[in-house]
Amino acid sequence: MKLYNRVLVCLFFLLFLINSFSAFAQGRKKVLVLHSYHQGLRWTDNVNKGIKEVMDSIGNKYELDYEYLDTKRNPSQAYLDKLIELYDLKLEKENYDAIIVSDNNALSFVKEHGAKFFSKTPIIFCGINHFKQDMIDGLSNITGITEDVDWNGLIDLILKTRPKTKHLVVINDNKTTTAKLNKMLMVDLQQKYKARIRFTYFDDQSVEELRQNISKIKGDTAILLLTFNKDRFGKFVSFQDNLDLLVPQSRVPVYTAWSFLISDGVLGGKAVSGKLHGRMAAQMADKVISGTPADSIPIYKKPLDQYVVNYHELQRFHIDRDVLPKETKLINAPLSFYSENKDWIHILIGITVLAGGIITVLSRAIIQRIRAEKALRGEQKRLEVSIKHERLLGIVGRSLNASADFKNVLDDVLKLMTEELNVARISLYSIRDSKDSAIKINSRVSTKGKNIKDVDHFYFSEIKEMIDRVRKNRSIVSHDLSNLNKKEQYFYRNRNIQAVVLLPVFVEKEVLGLMGFSQNQKHHWSRDEISIFFSTVNMIANAWERNSLMNARIEAEQKNIEAFRLLEESSRLASIGVMAAGITHEINQPLNAIKITADSVLFWQKRNPGHLPEMFTRKIKTISEGTSRIDAIIKHMRTFWEKPQDIADDVIDMVDGVNRSLSLVKRQVNDHSIDLVAELSNNPIMVYANDVQFEQIVVNMVVNAIHSLDKVQREHKKIKIEVSADQEFGILKIHDNGTGIDSSIQEKIYDPLFTTKSAEMGSGLGMAIVKSFMDRFQGTISNCNNDDNGASFILKFRLKAY
Repeated sequence: MKLYNRVLVCLFFLLFLINSFSAFAQGRKKVLVLHSYHQGLRWTDNVNKGIKEVMDSIGNKYELDYEYLDTKRNPSQAYLDKLIELYDLKLEKENYDAIIVSDNNALSFVKEHGAKFFSKTPIIFCGINHFKQDMIDGLSNITGITEDVDWNGLIDLILKTRPKTKHLVVINDNKTTTAKLNKMLMVDLQQKYKARIRFTYFDDQSVEELRQNISKIKGDTAILLLTFNKDRFGKFVSFQDNLDLLVPQSRVPVYTAWSFLISDGVLGGKAVSGKLHGRMAAQMADKVISGTPADSIPIYKKPLDQYVVNYHELQRFHIDRDVLPKETKLINAPLSFYSENKDWIHILIGITVLAGGIITVLSRAIIQRIRAEKALRGEQKRLEVSIKHERLLGIVGRSLNASADFKNVLDDVLKLMTEELNVARISLYSIRDSKDSAIKINSRVSTKGKNIKDVDHFYFSEIKEMIDRVRKNRSIVSHDLSNLNKKEQYFYRNRNIQAVVLLPVFVEKEVLGLMGFSQNQKHHWSRDEISIFFSTVNMIANAWERNSLMNARIEAEQKNIEAFRLLEESSRLASIGVMAAGITHEINQPLNAIKITADSVLFWQKRNPGHLPEMFTRKIKTISEGTSRIDAIIKHMRTFWEKPQDIADDVIDMVDGVNRSLSLVKRQVNDHSIDLVAELSNNPIMVYANDVQFEQIVVNMVVNAIHSLDKVQREHKKIKIEVSADQEFGILKIHDNGTGIDSSIQEKIYDPLFTTKSAEMGSGLGMAIVKSFMDRFQGTISNCNNDDNGASFILKFRLKAY
């Protein structure tokens, strides 16, 4: 049973193969290639090569049949009649999908007998000389390629390679149709070049005569070999006979118009290629069989040729290759080293590739091992660094948490980090200009091997953009400064820094500072280094925040105590105000009596002149003026102690206000031997302020200047007051040449209760009151040390708009 099943399977498989081969054979298209000449003729063989190349590139789609009319060797009618009888038997049952016709005789055969042998079969012709439309009259479904020669290109090549050529000998018979047509074309060409070349025709000679005549040619002559297939006696001369018998006799260059004639003895030409004709004819046949009507494909009438030159002949006639057209095909050129040793080179390449493969495999194994060892060393180093960093973090954490005073322990922490980490310098900057002393720290720089350096003022305009990015809680990492702008690069390189990391210090929901880590050389910051930087910065930020909260509580308690003291001072000041108001009222009564008495005497003297001595009159006037001045001072003191009203829209004249203020303190200034210089505007300067509070500002500023001048030994002490205006502000400037303002208290002088005076001299409220009044007026106050080593204060008040 098993044997029976195997037999059935084999039979089934055999039938399947037979059907497949049958279907494959039935699917192939048949193409007849009909040649005018015989097999072995170079032109004919080259046409076949071109056809076969195209058909092989398409695939196994076509089956080619070849027929050779052999009319060049057998041109008689009797031969043609026998040939037709042969085709009656040979082609009777053949059906072709297309016919490729090569050369004129084959086209004439198809035109005369095609209806009998090739009815309705598409026709593609090639190699047709001197094509005319009447050659295909009566034929349908036909297209092809004409065999046109670029005669001008051929003559130009002769003149390029032999510029001194004056005489051209044309070898061409006068028997065959093709040769006769060639002669007609050459006659037309002769007229075009008659000014440069003289044409001579060897066309009615025997082979022997032609050999002898060719051997005599020399000098400025060239030979053009065309079609010499029959000599004077009608003897057939093949193309090979032309080359073997005639060409070797020449002592001058031989040119031709067909590529198959170019060999040793023939220099070259603008040659028509049978191979190109065959290729194009096969491509047309493929299109036609694929469904394109042959009549829709235009007949190709341009020359299918190329410049072809024999290298041996160039050498023989000492012709430079550079004179040839660029697209020239050079045959018989010496082979390159590669061409001569191609097989050995391929073997060596194979051996090299094999050896290279083995080396590659071994190299990969070695590289993998090296990488593994490197990875292990790297992991070991990373673990060592990690342990070192963990130890450092532990020490930093204990140091920051063990001390209640974060600011004092910070220097030790920075010094430790600088020595333990792979950095040249660590910087900690306080970048938030906070007025809260509880959260403010001094900026500092720690350099490896050096002491901590304090930085009193932090501002670097060159890296403003970087600082702004840090303020926005962004980190900056640069391995070689290349990712920074030119100004920032100059800033760091000028400080011998080549690599930098900037991290924000985030305290109480805002960036209060930044920490910078730098190297003096280009340095690729590793992930471990960045990680330890972030960890230490976070620890410092946490300690900073704890310190800020603790200091804020201590400061709040201190402020509470000072608030009670301030309340007590305010109460005492209020009592002084009440007492001053009462005193001024009591003084005012007798003062008015004295004023009235003095003015009455002066009035009587005016009505009764000459009764009192002049000296008495002057004294009484002095008493009256003095009482008026005392009255003005009392009235001014009364307004000084009055509570100011709402000053949101109050407008005063700064010049008048300064004058009234100086009237209160002028005597005190003189008592301290101080020169008071007032440079006031000649015109009123109207600003938004309150009269009383403005006077308080001026009085406080002048009193502070007096106290400052009391502390110095100077021959000429002075206070200078300037009042001016710009486009937006009324400006009050107060200068002295006293002690100036120490940089350590520059930002504290406006704090309430802060004073550098003794308890008897001041309460620390004067400048705080001045600052509060300026804020209320929406003005500004600033200070600096002047050229006289004293202090200068500049107060700006809003100008009233007109």
